[in-house]
Amino acid sequence: MEPQPTQPAPPAPEPVDEDDGLNAKEKAKKNMVSFEDVDDDLEDEIREECSKYGSVKKVSVYQEAQSEAEDAEIVVKIFVQFDKTSECEVAVNSLNGRWFGGRSIVATLYDEQ
Repeated sequence: MEPQPTQPAPPAPEPVDEDDGLNAKEKAKKNMVSFEDVDDDLEDEIREECSKYGSVKKVSVYQEAQSEAEDAEIVVKIFVQFDKTSECEVAVNSLNGRWFGGRSIVATLYDEQ
């Protein structure tokens, strides 16, 4: 039996940053506060709470009317951007479903693009 030619070994993978290719560094939180609870301190309070999970780059608070009607429900959405996707994932896993001020937080990953 003749020896078979050997295949060259595939190149070793290059080191990859844990966040390469992932854009979900932002976390959306809903149902955390009502629009009556939005004040000048809210962003700082959110930043302080979320900094337990990683380095917070930005906090944005949006109030969104659910229709054009004058008496439309207003939903508060809070977006927290972290330095790393892994930090964001830890925050989502820790905060989703947690109770805050009588409300169950809905925390999800949000692709920042």
